[in-house]
Amino acid sequence: LDKPDQFLLDLSGISFFNDRLMCLTFQSKLADSVSEIENQLNIFKSVIEFLTSNESLKQIFSVILVFGNYLNGGNKQRGQADGFNLDILNKLKDLKSKDNSTNLLAFIVKVCITVFDEKKGTLESLIPIPDPSEVEKSSHIDFEAQKAEIDKIKKDLDITTKKAENIVNKSPEDLKEPFHTKMSEFSVKAEKDIMALTTLLEECNSKFVKCMVYYRWSPKKGQLKDAKPEDFLSMWMPFCNDYKNYWKKEQVAIQKEFIKQERQKHLQRKESLRNVETKKTSAGGLKDKLLRRKSRKSTVAAVPENAAPPAENAAANDSNVKKEEPGTTNNTLEDDEFR
Repeated sequence: LDKPDQFLLDLSGISFFNDRLMCLTFQSKLADSVSEIENQLNIFKSVIEFLTSNESLKQIFSVILVFGNYLNGGNKQRGQADGFNLDILNKLKDLKSKDNSTNLLAFIVKVCITVFDEKKGTLESLIPIPDPSEVEKSSHIDFEAQKAEIDKIKKDLDITTKKAENIVNKSPEDLKEPFHTKMSEFSVKAEKDIMALTTLLEECNSKFVKCMVYYRWSPKKGQLKDAKPEDFLSMWMPFCNDYKNYWKKEQVAIQKEFIKQERQKHLQRKESLRNVETKKTSAGGLKDKLLRRKSRKSTVAAVPENAAPPAENAAANDSNVKKEEPGTTNNTLEDDEFR
């Protein structure tokens, strides 16, 4: 037989080949299914925790409340509010300035960055709202659908486990391993993963209800426990998108201003160096004395070692010179000239 035919013949000799193949296929797909649901729930959990516990978001709300009370200062009922409804968030950008160059939301973003952001204009600055893309993903979470998906995975795992036990019980001893060991380890790990996934789903559902209670939000229809993430998070998506856009523009403007200030400082330092006046040292000063002392030392160092001291040389020259009487030198010269 050729190699392909021999391979198929060997496969046909394996007991319960189709069932084994189904077990291995389920094993390979389970990890992806669990990971996909887990990632979705973790994103949802991080968004809800951000909305309920982030201090920067609370600072934004405090600024919105202060501005709202200031704008409604002439109204005794609306000018002394202790809070506001979440539907106000999407109306902030509708309030324009007199020249229509900016709006209330853009001004709030600028004030929050100026007052609260200690790392503004740098890469370390963090946006004080949840990421809009994560908010959008979280809004599509359906707890009932997620629970049904987890239950289906658990049911398929039970079927696969029973099928693997049946294969092991009815297979010859030489064909039980390593299938039996691998499937046993897989079943134990899969059960733990599904249990952790169920716990995560319940935790997300509980945190979602607490978040709605925290903001005192109630659905238009039905009870709070029946509300879906889409109903609550749909009002957050436009606000988060707009805030992020204004936040990016303001950070870029601050970075440009920092660069401009650094350039001005550099030019000022450069200009100050040009205006430095150099003063000449007066004669007889300390520097002049040091130069003269240095020149003396260099002159003394240039005299040869075997040379007599200047005073001794002068004395020797004086002893060799004959003392001549006045008038004798000229006579001697005249006598030499006529010889």
